[in-house]
Amino acid sequence: MSEPLFSLVSGEGDGAMLGIAAGDAAGGAWELGYSAVTEQATVLAYELIANGQLDRQRVIDVFMEMDGSKDEQPVFRAESPEFRAWLDSIGHGSRPDKRPSLDPLGRSAILGVSYRRQPEKLYREVIDLNTLFHTDAESILAGVILSSAVAASCFGQAGRDLIKGVAEAVGPAVEELGDPSSGLSETGRVGDADRRVQKLIDGYGIKAADEALRWVTDSATPGPVDIALAALLVGAPAAEKAHEPVAEAARIGGSNGGAAIGAMIGARLGIRAWPWAFANDTWFAEIGRRLVRGPHEIIDLPIPYAVEQHLISGISGTEAEADDR
Repeated sequence: MSEPLFSLVSGEGDGAMLGIAAGDAAGGAWELGYSAVTEQATVLAYELIANGQLDRQRVIDVFMEMDGSKDEQPVFRAESPEFRAWLDSIGHGSRPDKRPSLDPLGRSAILGVSYRRQPEKLYREVIDLNTLFHTDAESILAGVILSSAVAASCFGQAGRDLIKGVAEAVGPAVEELGDPSSGLSETGRVGDADRRVQKLIDGYGIKAADEALRWVTDSATPGPVDIALAALLVGAPAAEKAHEPVAEAARIGGSNGGAAIGAMIGARLGIRAWPWAFANDTWFAEIGRRLVRGPHEIIDLPIPYAVEQHLISGISGTEAEADDR
């Protein structure tokens, strides 16, 4: 009980984008570094830096560009089946996917930074964004849970107090997403999620993700909220080795789980070096810094498509040279 409730605020969340890329890389969706999880977060961060809010049509347009809509090379890497299906459906009206998905965990994390001072707006923006892609209420709620944890971490919140704060923040989202008239599917699976977040305090101190997942649920097929809760349980304490909870979250949540907890740890600790390498780390650090501290412009930042196309071309060229040898 002598554990501090807060750590010192370090950058008020500016390390979150770097943490997303680090956690995504730890999840291994793309074996050579970060994947479409981080690429989506980058597009969203650019929109938030430039305009202070998301425009759904602009998000769709840039995602289409990243997927090669202008007769260019697609640059999304290691997309989830749900995101791939959504991209393929764009020409037919971009139909949301009804399958449970962990995509909202990684996709929503950066919103926790942008709306860190507006908890009532944060859950609304997470829902609005993710209903573009999903109809599964539980998947969307999982994104609300961990984006709320990112928001709290921006102010150094940690430990049991972090868990209590998240439980309070997600209450309105539980009510909205659990409404049978919402038009979403599986609304009955979200009704007690705020109580389940609060109950994590009873399991506080579990460090291994698989043990945390067993503590959260005895289901053989854990759902998105189960995985989000287990990731939150291992990520809430102020760990001495901050990268370890990220690696644990990635074990059960893949690149999306790793990215979300990476954002939470990065938001808490600020811009820092991670113990594993991945490309474009200085770019991600600057994106996080601008999102929090400005300037609120992107005109002098590289275009995301160009960065990713250059990365892919460089790797392809290296592989070709190796084949020649």
